[in-house]
Order: sequence, then structure tokens, then C-alpha cells
Amino acid sequence: MGLGEVRKEINRIDDSMKLLFNERMNCSNQVAEVKISENDSVFKPLREKEICERFADDEEYLTFIKKVMQISRKRQYGIFLERKVDMMMSNKLMAVKDLVLERGVLELKLMADKTSTKGLNVKDIISIVADTSLEINSLNVDDEGQVHMVLQVNRNEKSVKEAWTLACMLYEETINN
Repeated sequence: MGLGEVRKEINRIDDSMKLLFNERMNCSNQVAEVKISENDSVFKPLREKEICERFADDEEYLTFIKKVMQISRKRQYGIFLERKVDMMMSNKLMAVKDLVLERGVLELKLMADKTSTKGLNVKDIISIVADTSLEINSLNVDDEGQVHMVLQVNRNEKSVKEAWTLACMLYEETINN
């Protein structure tokens, strides 16, 4: 099989994966609605651990499924924020949104979980931030796992929403709530 034929096959597989991905994201929407109606939280580390254990024997697929779960959680946080769910409207998050609008930066101080049993580790935090359009101005991690970062945010509606969703996600999923 030549390169052109292999690329056609890759395109076919990518198209199939996109359909399955959209199906999974629709399930994420449904999960968010159930969690909202039951006054539940988005982040479920034990559920994610269970999923990861199912695929522990395939490191590449495990990396892929972790990214899919991260995207799914981000979508759920967006739904929670759009619906103005009380648990997402803490004074801390409102202050974050005000600072983003005022200064054009998102400053985060988070405690990473070295054991990854209660929250995100440093690698996960950086991965989540890297998947946004926000630019890292500074990043520091101390010996205890305290992560301090400043992100540049454009003051348009899309970037502010992305920064606010990110802040919500990271504050909920780290251990220094």
C-alpha cells in the first residue's frame, strides 16, 4: 500500500473517530445535566481511576482516553457555568472573572496532588492549561507542589469564558479548595 492509500485510510478512521467522539460528548452533556439536577460535582477522581485501570495495559490508549475525559470535564464545567449553578459561582471564582476582565490575566495558585488520588498532579494541570488558547506568562512549582501561574487572556468574550471555565475546572480539581 502506498502513502496515498494509507492517508486515505487514516482519513476514513479519523472520520469514524469524529462520529464516536461527538457521541461521547453528547453523553457528557447528559452527564452534566444529571449532575446539575442531583447537585453533584463534575470531577469524579474515583470514576476516572476506574476508567484508567480498564486501559492500564495500553499506555498510548490510556493517554488518549485521559485527554478525552479532560475534554469531557471541561465541557461539563462550561455547562455548569452557563446554567449559573450555585456551586460554581463562588466568591473566589467571581473575583477571578473580575480580575480577568480588569487586568487581562488569570492568576492561579493551586496545590497539586503528588499522589493523584484526590486531585490533579502538576503534569495534569499543565496539560489542561496547554490545551487552551491562553498564553502562559509565568509558571512556578515549589517543592510542596504549589503551582503558581499567570496566564494572558484576551479581553474578548470567548477568551474570558475560556479563562473562567479553566479557573473553575482547576480550582475544583486540585486539593486546595
